Amino acid sequence: MPKIIVTSRYLKSGAKKKLANYVKYIATREGSVPTVSERENYVGYLANRPGAVKFGAHGLFSQSDEQINLEKVAKEIANHAGNVWTHVVSLRREDAQKMGYDNLQAWRDLVIRQIPNIAKHQKIDLANLRWYAAFHDKETNPHVHIIIYSTNEREGFLTNHGIEKIRSGFANDIYQDELHHLYQQQTDLRNLLKKESAELMQKLAERIAQNSNFDAELIHLVSKLNEQLQASNGKKVYRYLKPEVKRTVNTIFAKLAENKSIQRMYALWCEMEQQKHDVYSSARVDFPSLVDNKEFKSVKNMIVQTVMQMQPPVIEIAEPEPPEPEFFDEAVPFDIPLDDLQSENFTEEHMDKFRLKWSDHYKSACKIIYDKQSKVEDFQKAEQLLLSEAESGNALVMFELGKLYASEKLGKKDTEKSFAFYQKALRGFLLIAPKSKKIKPFLQYRIGKMYQNGLGTAADLSKAMTHFQRAAELGNMHAKRMAALEYISGKSLERDVDKGVSMLTECADSGDKFCCYKLGKLFLDGKITTQNPDKAEQYLLASEQNAYTFYALGKLYLTEEKHDIQRAVSYFEKCTDTNIWANYWLGKIYLFGCGDVPKDRKKALEYLTFSAEQGNEYAQNILDNMEQYQSEM
Repeated sequence: MPKIIVTSRYLKSGAKKKLANYVKYIATREGSVPTVSERENYVGYLANRPGAVKFGAHGLFSQSDEQINLEKVAKEIANHAGNVWTHVVSLRREDAQKMGYDNLQAWRDLVIRQIPNIAKHQKIDLANLRWYAAFHDKETNPHVHIIIYSTNEREGFLTNHGIEKIRSGFANDIYQDELHHLYQQQTDLRNLLKKESAELMQKLAERIAQNSNFDAELIHLVSKLNEQLQASNGKKVYRYLKPEVKRTVNTIFAKLAENKSIQRMYALWCEMEQQKHDVYSSARVDFPSLVDNKEFKSVKNMIVQTVMQMQPPVIEIAEPEPPEPEFFDEAVPFDIPLDDLQSENFTEEHMDKFRLKWSDHYKSACKIIYDKQSKVEDFQKAEQLLLSEAESGNALVMFELGKLYASEKLGKKDTEKSFAFYQKALRGFLLIAPKSKKIKPFLQYRIGKMYQNGLGTAADLSKAMTHFQRAAELGNMHAKRMAALEYISGKSLERDVDKGVSMLTECADSGDKFCCYKLGKLFLDGKITTQNPDKAEQYLLASEQNAYTFYALGKLYLTEEKHDIQRAVSYFEKCTDTNIWANYWLGKIYLFGCGDVPKDRKKALEYLTFSAEQGNEYAQNILDNMEQYQSEM
């Protein structure tokens, strides 16, 4: 049972005569308090009923020491058109005597001290508030009745939260000495919890600066918050931050709150808060999470300040990205429009020197060259087929010979022969392209690639982009992709990220799987365009499913927005043979446990060791500090 009982009600307006009689009733009539709808007798009941301690001629008192005119007050309240509220504050006799509340003056002083708190929580301007009270020295439970109203009839309302605050105010006042110890313990706990959070945050900052932190999600969150704060205007204080920035702070706080020491301290703080609440209520308090508890808002500001002070600026671990997949768009016959090639007509002038023909020898050679089972002797046969066809001036064959001699398929590279055949092929493409119609987009793209990579000529990005743009305008998808990437990088074209992303999107939406991959990566990284996990997922899933895509999808499902550790693990596991970073992330996930993936030290060691043996210094750092990391979890 609570030590103090506080009840709060309001008296509805009614007939004036009834209201006046009710004011008198509460001062004179014996027995229990009548229903709250009868204002007319309540004031009198307060002032004169048996047990009411006299404050002059009757028991009614207020702020002033002057004698109150009971008839005048009864009429005043009876004529009041707004609501009138009543509060009753009651103590058990033994507690009243123990705490010194067994006399009129103590109760009157208590009410006067609590009037500002009542005004605040009843939403009444203190200047407009009017109140009257009477102390009843009842044998079992001494108590005080209080009447409250506002001279502004439209002002004032009382919620359950307001009632709770009024009860708390009286309880803390009466039992302040007894509760002081609890308050001090709570303050100490709150300070310890803040200190623990600050130390965890500082340790995290140091780990990130050293690229040695193991918690990928926290690294991502801190990196994200740093970027958000850098882009924010105004005060870098939690209350002034935009909602999306607050959400990031709250998520970091929630991660810190997973620490077992902090959990224990908060549980103890809540237990003490319940003890304070038990003084005036028998209800159990439904405490919010630590993150949502306003008493600990300063932790959020600490997080903001710690991230702001991180030097150098927070970045995620600088993982060298795996090399981009090389889509074999130059392989014959995969990108040559054969039907157009067969129907293309050229002038005799060019036919004397060069031609483009999908000949039988060329077909047979390509079948050998692009067969993964072919051996050196097979490639030598393909070489002879191509050489015999090259004598007829077939520029496509010359280009293929340039590629063959640049490889080791014949046993070793022959750079001189490779350059010579590339040079002849380029000359043929340049002569034929202006006269070509149907395969002009292909030729312009092929010429651009040769200038880009220095095949048969000096590398010249400017010339390469000229031909890529011509091919792109004619609808060549590969050229559009190259132009898009150049607009994004700004290496050989004036940088125009929006145009580049737009062109890349056009190619991806037309089915170019490489563009789907590139676009998915851009939306995942969020470095040159707005991060969009949904679009990243859409395009990565639409790209060619290979080791590069699997790794990118794994990283995607580690992000806060697409957080799905099981899916991340499944994608990383698909590319462990070729990607040391997939092994690295799997090692960390299994070492520390993440989401619904339990710890597995054996698997962690296996993946981290493989990654470290392939030269990953971050994996080696975790292996070297394995015991330290695990002791801190």
